Amino acid sequence: MNRKVYLQIKDMKKALILAIFVNSSLATNLIPFHINKSDPEAQLEQNTKLYNLLTLQDKNSKELLTNDIIQPDNHCYDLNNLIKSSSNFAPSQSKQFVAKKYPMSKNISSCNQSQPPNLTKAILTAKMALAVLDSDRKYKILITDFSGKNTQPIVISNSPITSISWNKSNTAIAYVSYEAGKPIIYVQNIYTGKRYIVANFDGSNSSPAFIDNTALLVSLSKDYGTHVYRIDLQNYTSKKAAIPTINTNSIDTEADYGNGNLVFTSGKDDKPQIYLRSKGTTANQQISLGKNNTTGRISGDGRKILYTHGSGGKYSLLYYDINTKTTKKIDSGKILSGSFAPDNTLISYIKNNQIIINNPIYNKSIALIGLKYREIFDIKWSK
Repeated sequence: MNRKVYLQIKDMKKALILAIFVNSSLATNLIPFHINKSDPEAQLEQNTKLYNLLTLQDKNSKELLTNDIIQPDNHCYDLNNLIKSSSNFAPSQSKQFVAKKYPMSKNISSCNQSQPPNLTKAILTAKMALAVLDSDRKYKILITDFSGKNTQPIVISNSPITSISWNKSNTAIAYVSYEAGKPIIYVQNIYTGKRYIVANFDGSNSSPAFIDNTALLVSLSKDYGTHVYRIDLQNYTSKKAAIPTINTNSIDTEADYGNGNLVFTSGKDDKPQIYLRSKGTTANQQISLGKNNTTGRISGDGRKILYTHGSGGKYSLLYYDINTKTTKKIDSGKILSGSFAPDNTLISYIKNNQIIINNPIYNKSIALIGLKYREIFDIKWSK
């Protein structure tokens, strides 16, 4: 297979690009987030239940498929943990924390090794953005709580949408849309619904990844081949500049950024590999194993990397620890993109067209089967 064609197909996440030409209308509807209001306490409660399932060391619940999050039998909280937990989802002193929702174990001594890490607001209030083809044959960007509840669209389009990325303040999402008949990168404010074009250079504009709130890493084919550039977040004009950032003697794409470290896909002879450029250096270090490795995603703290490895028509999600230089397999199947949670401990990914949330430390997974769509192309956790 031609190398360039292969990477384009991968970047689109198998979107039906021919839909661009057969749709009679290329209209795109932009919908602000939070039109559908829900009880913040209810959201936190659902997220807390899911978090507990993934962090309690209960060997009998390694993998769960559930619509309504089920609590394990061995809740293990001492009094101090109950008090700490209550402050996370009781918004004021007037709200009474109901201890019976989080019962103390009858045998506290047996639970000393099973208590989850301290619950943090960052993880309990986290959101996930999905790029999907829905049952109504519309392409959408959806935002949901990480338990898969309170789902709301922010973009509805007749044309494919791929490659989503949150900004640092979680107020905007960058994405690739094919509504104009070619891949163009937009940035959209999720609260107002307003958006603008940031990259519409000649050729392909793909794989946006926020560096912070001021700049994006993008893959462009505007000169020769495809390479990684840095562009600012100003509106696109014909005079807008793109600064070359990764330019090897091969095709470079799918860059991601975390705490100064940069990861990207590159390779020769149809054998893409994952490379790491560490903070403050210009050297590119291959960290992937075997052949056919794509879609590297780095954690916010810059210490861990997810990527997909293909072999014999099968795909695996691999997890690389930068500090220990070790790699382990998370899962296998029809695997698409992975993403790290804001606390950098949990991950989410797409397997067999389902969203899976996984705790790599305890090797525990939950599939959010309530999120059902014709096809899921991408997932990104808020920061």
